[in-house]
Amino acid sequence: MPAQKVVDSWAILAWLQKEPSAPLVRQIFLDANAGAFNLLMSWYNAAEVFYTLAKRGGLETAEEFLSRLPSLPIRLVLPDEDGIVSAARIKGAHPVAFGDAFAIALAQSQDASVITGDNEIRRCGVVQVDWIGV
Repeated sequence: MPAQKVVDSWAILAWLQKEPSAPLVRQIFLDANAGAFNLLMSWYNAAEVFYTLAKRGGLETAEEFLSRLPSLPIRLVLPDEDGIVSAARIKGAHPVAFGDAFAIALAQSQDASVITGDNEIRRCGVVQVDWIGV
């Protein structure tokens, strides 16, 4: 069975906004499409991408992302009660954003790493990180 990896909102925003890490995210998508690993994302983090795009580029830009989301090689996971409480515990114990806590909680529940360039997640030290910050 392929490894599991969680992609956070930082990575998706870097790709969408053509930031320096965008080529790395594109390669991650290609690798996931090829079956190298399963790519997961919390719906909470997808919502973060949506509202960030809406604030920066308008609602139309955010809606476009939402319509493209099913075409990406990402399995979206809706947090259940345990996932929400796990994220709250992480947030309560570590100096991370609540969205980061959802990515970390999902990674922990799936024995997965988190693909990110977010220093808060890396500094947290409770999950393996596949660093794409440049």
